[in-house]
Amino acid sequence: MKKEFILLFFICSLFSCDKIDNPLPTVYGDFNWDLYPNDPSTYPYNLADPSSNWNSNTNPKGVLLEDYTGHKCTNCPAAAVIAKQLEDDTSLNVIVASIHASTDGSFQSTDPVEFTEDYKTDAGDAYVQEMTGFIGNPMGTINRNDGGYSNTVWYFSSNWSTGVNDEISSSNLEANLQLQYNYYPSTNGLFIHTETSFLNNLSGDYHLIIYLIRDEVVSPQKMSDGSIDHHYHHHAILSDNINGTWGTLINDSALVSGDVFYHDFSYELPNSSVDSTYNIDNLSLITYVCDRSSFKVLQAIRTELSN
Repeated sequence: MKKEFILLFFICSLFSCDKIDNPLPTVYGDFNWDLYPNDPSTYPYNLADPSSNWNSNTNPKGVLLEDYTGHKCTNCPAAAVIAKQLEDDTSLNVIVASIHASTDGSFQSTDPVEFTEDYKTDAGDAYVQEMTGFIGNPMGTINRNDGGYSNTVWYFSSNWSTGVNDEISSSNLEANLQLQYNYYPSTNGLFIHTETSFLNNLSGDYHLIIYLIRDEVVSPQKMSDGSIDHHYHHHAILSDNINGTWGTLINDSALVSGDVFYHDFSYELPNSSVDSTYNIDNLSLITYVCDRSSFKVLQAIRTELSN
C-alpha cells in the first residue's frame, strides 16, 4: 500500500492530477474490497497495525478429529456418533470436521434419485491421496499424528477415543491461534483475520489452513442395515477451504519462540437464498496450523459464525 501511494503521488506531481478516484486498489493483500459494502477506509480492523487488534489470551490445546465419511458408507453413521460424543465432552476440546472423501470416491458418489447432495471437496480428495495409509471409510485423523493404523495418520473409529486421549496427554501446546471476522450480508462477504503465535523454537514449513464448515445438513444416508435414512443429520461438513487445500505458508525460515504472524482473507459465502444450509448461523470456521511435511497439526480452533 505505501509503495502504491508513493507512486500515485509521484504521477500526480508530474501530471497535475486533481484527484484520485480509487485510492485503494480492488484487492488489498487477499482482500476483495467489492465484498465490503462501505468505504474501505472505514473497515473496522486496523490493517496497518494488526497487533493492536488482539488480546494475549491463549486457547486450550485443540484436537482436530477429521472424520472421513460418505453418505453411502453403511459403517459411517456409527463412527459419526463416536466423533460427536468426543466433541461433546468439553474436557477434551475435540473439534470435528466431517470430510466426504475416499481413494475411489464410491461412498461419496451422487445419483439423481437418492443421493443428490455432493459433499466432496478438492481438499478432501487431495488429503486422502497425499496422506498415505487410508484403506477405507470410516477412518479419521487425530491432529494428524502418526499413531494410527500401521503408524500412519489414519485411525479406525474404534480407536478414536484412545487416540484423542493419547494426543492430549503426550502433546504440549506449541502454537496459539486467534481469529476475528466481519460478515456483511448484503455482499455475502466474510473478512477473516488471524494471529498465529509460536510458543517454541521449531523448524519446518508451517501452514495456516481454514475450513468452512456447515454445522448441520439434513440429507439421505445409507445405514448399517442397508436402509436409507432420508432425514439424517450430517454434522460438521467440510464444505470448502477458505485459503486453499494446503492453506497459507506461515514461515520461510526457522521459527523462534515468540514469533507472531498475521493473515487476512476475504471470502464470498454461497448465497443462502439459493442453499439455506449456507445460512450464516449454520456455518463455522476451523482454523489450524500444520507441518506441511509431516501433516502434524500443532493447534486447531473452531469459530462459530453469526450475523
